[in-house]
Amino acid sequence: MKNLLFAVVLSIVANSIFAFSNGDKFTNEYFSKISANYLEGKLDFDNPVMVDVDNDGDFDALQFDNGNVAYYKNTGTSENPSFILENANYEKYDKAFFIDPKMPYPIFFADKDNDGDMDLFVVKDKQYNKQQKKYNYNISSAENTLDLDTGTLITIILVLVIVLLVLAILR
Repeated sequence: MKNLLFAVVLSIVANSIFAFSNGDKFTNEYFSKISANYLEGKLDFDNPVMVDVDNDGDFDALQFDNGNVAYYKNTGTSENPSFILENANYEKYDKAFFIDPKMPYPIFFADKDNDGDMDLFVVKDKQYNKQQKKYNYNISSAENTLDLDTGTLITIILVLVIVLLVLAILR
């Protein structure tokens, strides 16, 4: 539950910062196809958040770790990405209470429905195909359908975090 809550917060943050939009191009099938290009042997950390930070048409990588966000710029292409550490201290975030959020899965943010807000694509698992000698990635997606401003969403999330903590303490 903590990881899901963190993913929702991350989605809101990414939605307020980035504007990567290509309409119908972004589907679960598309991300299943390109996941290996971005995830296999390209980064020295697990479960990156992939988003076009610099608005150049390819996905860059963000690493969330102990209140710090590191930004890895994609200097390659969409088909053959190559990452370099652009900014080790790109952004800071406060760890809410004693929770240290870790990304449970690699995540891509892109505008699936071309409505101007970021939608979430999660690489939920991968299976090795012995015949093709490669991994097949299974993708889940969620459209950002809430029509609330960022402040309201953050308030709702903070209230949910407090409720979860109270429930955890009462157990």
